[in-house]
Amino acid sequence: MDVEELNKEHYQTCKTYWEKSPANLTGMMGGLDHLSSFDLSASMQFLYPFHKALRLKRGNEKLCVCDCGAGIGRVTKCLLAGFFDTIDMVEQCESFLEKSARFLGPEDEKVERKICSSLQNFTPEKNRYDAIWCQWVLAYQSDQDLVHFLKRCGQNLKCDGYILVKENYCLGTHNQIDEIDGSICRTDFQWKTIFKRADLKITSEAKQPNFPIDLYPVKMF
Repeated sequence: MDVEELNKEHYQTCKTYWEKSPANLTGMMGGLDHLSSFDLSASMQFLYPFHKALRLKRGNEKLCVCDCGAGIGRVTKCLLAGFFDTIDMVEQCESFLEKSARFLGPEDEKVERKICSSLQNFTPEKNRYDAIWCQWVLAYQSDQDLVHFLKRCGQNLKCDGYILVKENYCLGTHNQIDEIDGSICRTDFQWKTIFKRADLKITSEAKQPNFPIDLYPVKMF
């Protein structure tokens, strides 16, 4: 399927799916919440060297990260809060943001901004973020909108900052689209083509371990 451009109906399908999902861990993980610990463990290992490099560059400066597609804050609470001083959450479902404080608990104090926006309409504030984390959210963007979004991220990051991406990918030569939630599973080659079009350089990549073989594989960039 050609996903270079997608219409408003496609984006509404995606939004409606998530608005009907419960604002809890099961909802955020699509019923696969038993995989959350495996996901977070691999993400911590992948993020560690990037955080170390930022700390060496920034010294004692506070580090700020943007969690894109944040939901109720699973990644914010269980991953990013352990590495960064301040966090902004970007999420298009307002109900998730409204209920996030209860889920986050004490980690809610690290969240400075809760921004209700789709990624195709979001522009990161210039020089605010040391890192931008995008997980299981870029799959809902058309190729064109995704390239534009990533370009805005790259242009507005702090100097020597990082964009970190964690998404499903499919084997073979063609992308696959989920008719239920509207997500697009791209091939590894297509993901790398997107990054190249967005003028981004891949400095590291790793496959998510310990996921069932009947699910799409997951990769971090």
